[in-house]
Amino acid sequence: MTRQERARSNAKAKAEKTRKAVINAVTGLYADEYKKVNGTWHIRKIAYAINLDPRVVSKYLKQWKANKEGMFEEYK
Repeated sequence: MTRQERARSNAKAKAEKTRKAVINAVTGLYADEYKKVNGTWHIRKIAYAINLDPRVVSKYLKQWKANKEGMFEEYK
């Protein structure tokens, strides 16, 4: 495996691990702590809890919500 292939593989693994962490925070046991009063997600709290950037959390929340509504097949 070349250096570039290894870097791509590591990047995919890191993205998958991050995606799973965000989804686990949203669907896990403490998901109610991350909800605002109006029902939306408190992205900064999620990001702080799992030590990520809020933009990354927002990205994966949008993908999760779209998948939940049946828009994306690749994340099932």
